[in-house]
Amino acid sequence: MDWYVGTEWNDTARGLHKKVLSLEFQKIEKPFAVSTVLFSVNKPCINLGPRPSKYLGSSELQEYTLEMGTAVTPIDCYLELLLQQFIPGESSACSITTKTGERLEFELKLQRIISNKQVEKLNAAEIYKLALSYKENGVAMFKEHPKFACDYFSRAAKLLITYKPFDKLDKKTNGIDGSQLQILFVQIQTNLAACFLLEKRYEHVIYQTQFVEEQEEPSEKSIYRRALAYYYLKEFEKAQQLIERVPNYEDKREFSKLRDNIAASWKNSNANYKQVVQRMFS
Repeated sequence: MDWYVGTEWNDTARGLHKKVLSLEFQKIEKPFAVSTVLFSVNKPCINLGPRPSKYLGSSELQEYTLEMGTAVTPIDCYLELLLQQFIPGESSACSITTKTGERLEFELKLQRIISNKQVEKLNAAEIYKLALSYKENGVAMFKEHPKFACDYFSRAAKLLITYKPFDKLDKKTNGIDGSQLQILFVQIQTNLAACFLLEKRYEHVIYQTQFVEEQEEPSEKSIYRRALAYYYLKEFEKAQQLIERVPNYEDKREFSKLRDNIAASWKNSNANYKQVVQRMFS
């Protein structure tokens, strides 16, 4: 395996790079997205600064057990992606280039893969547990790192979609009732709607919250986000109808304020339309 030493891997979109320094060959196997590994930080990152990391913040050489898909900081999310390019016994020089152009450098060694299971071989109960974990990680990262949160929500949604239609699942056969996956899927769609609102992707919000039209009592969060998207798309009537589905919306500050904004914008829109028509025929 001498040819492997010096091999480089890049993910230019994320600013990730690694170069193989040495290899104590065990076997050719890479960690999957669902795996647990034992690795060591052979050379810590000296310019990490205030960036939080569970693994790179120590100045001492340490070994860590890492379960893929558990990172809740950007640095550790990237660390997972880097380790998924290692084979057991490999030591590599790694770097993460930040948005400001700063290059964070460190050295890792993948000691061994403790467990390695393909997502395709997970059963419905295991898929639910993994999707739930991704959703919780996304919620934890949403406030400060919404793009990473959106990635987690998207990964969770893709996992659950493989088991649709959920009503075909039952606990005796699949280890979990389909209604649990349906509830989680709706929660994740609502979370994705929040991400798309931040990105001003309002049509995507409407798509993700279509379930609001199909449920008798959808969550207020999902109604609000759908109504807000319609408001920004200037579909004022649809936005107003959604608001008015919420019991006692007048007593709820966010809903009441949005309802007032809809009314004012609708009135201005109608006034502008009348002015345009008058100019056309004057």
